[in-house]
Amino acid sequence: MGKRREPAQIARDRLRIADLYLKGRLQVDIAEEVGVTQATVSRDLKVLHQEWLEDAKIDFDKAKAKEIAKIDNLERIYHAAWERSCEDAETVRKKKSQVGEGSEHKEMVTIAKGQAGDPRFLAGVQWCIDRRCKVLGIDAPAKTDITSSGQIIHVIGGVNLDEL
Repeated sequence: MGKRREPAQIARDRLRIADLYLKGRLQVDIAEEVGVTQATVSRDLKVLHQEWLEDAKIDFDKAKAKEIAKIDNLERIYHAAWERSCEDAETVRKKKSQVGEGSEHKEMVTIAKGQAGDPRFLAGVQWCIDRRCKVLGIDAPAKTDITSSGQIIHVIGGVNLDEL
């Protein structure tokens, strides 16, 4: 129990200590199971707590930028899909016709059919816009009030949405 641990052994011990600690085990029990002193467990837990704090720090601006980039990309895909859904749909069919006795002629016929566009793609664009506004905090916070008569009123930015 008193010999120095190699860095690789320290890393393995800390993984095991973290696992047992997060399961609610006492330091003395952890020390016995890992094969170190309770003081070593205490020191390792201090290091682990510091690592956990560092890991928890997130650069929110960077995280927002990454999520907005994903939303922007998805919106481009939805826009392209919308444009394709508005184009004429072409169907190619083989047409057989009798030319003479025992012979037939095969011909390819292309049929173009206009399309109005798939509204699901526009709904996807709208979702992207809504989500981007939420990530950026552009939307005014919604407030729900209950009147003395029990009526529920939905208010955003001082505007009663139920009166619109």
